[in-house]
Amino acid sequence: MKIQKKIDAEIKKLEAVKSKVPSRTAFGDDNHAAIDAQIQVLKDGMDDGEIWDAWPEDENDMHVRTSAQDAQKWRDDDDGDAPSKGWA
Repeated sequence: MKIQKKIDAEIKKLEAVKSKVPSRTAFGDDNHAAIDAQIQVLKDGMDDGEIWDAWPEDENDMHVRTSAQDAQKWRDDDDGDAPSKGWA
């Protein structure tokens, strides 16, 4: 699990990158909601069950939920790219 200092730094990076990312994908998925979900996961320490409770719809919430799960995985594992890197 990441130390809080790294998590806080990643939250700031996500907040900064949000204004540079298009609000929607070519398929209409909400990128800004996905970034907000990642920030929420990191701030609140959400686990997988809480993520599914927050974004339960299979197709409608998939982009946001997957992004949230990516942030959770980064937070909990020592390997892997930071969520903000995926938005660059």
